[in-house]
Amino acid sequence: MTGGEEEPNRDEKIRLDLPPNIRIQPIGPGKTLSRMLADGEIAALQTARMPSSYRAGDGRVRRLFEDYVDIEKAYFRRTRIFPIMHTVVIRREIYDKNRWVAQSLYKAFVKAKARAYAAYNQTAALAAMLPWLVSHIEETKKEMGADWWPYGLEPNRTVLETFLRYHHEQGLSKKRLAPEDLFAPETLESYKV
Repeated sequence: MTGGEEEPNRDEKIRLDLPPNIRIQPIGPGKTLSRMLADGEIAALQTARMPSSYRAGDGRVRRLFEDYVDIEKAYFRRTRIFPIMHTVVIRREIYDKNRWVAQSLYKAFVKAKARAYAAYNQTAALAAMLPWLVSHIEETKKEMGADWWPYGLEPNRTVLETFLRYHHEQGLSKKRLAPEDLFAPETLESYKV
């Protein structure tokens, strides 16, 4: 079911081309997914944002896995996969006219990430006021290495290959893509002038 998580009357903006065994339907007018979950009209909700019905804390809505951190750590240890959270895309007409833009964007994001890591490593003035931030960062580095959000093809090859295999097996892509198919060629090489 699709619709607004917190606000009613949200229509799907993109037409979805799904396999025949998957059926999608919009929720009714005036309804929200968060309220439907709390009222038991739907059994589960997958969303990027924590629904207000969970934040209410009344016990009607809970996480599927309350110990998700331990489960995710165990999965990472076993597979070396921690799902990629975001991608950067460029409109085709922009890329075709300015092939340099892909590598420039990649370099800019790498530089921004380096600044973020530097801020996290600064313990005199913390980047966020969390009680155990330094401990959390140290634990993350111990589990995942110093670059826990790697960019580019090679450090993400296993994750991308697994994702693309699942994507194809589940009928979401007509042909199985290779990880290289997802990257502008300019981002796969680096040059110094």
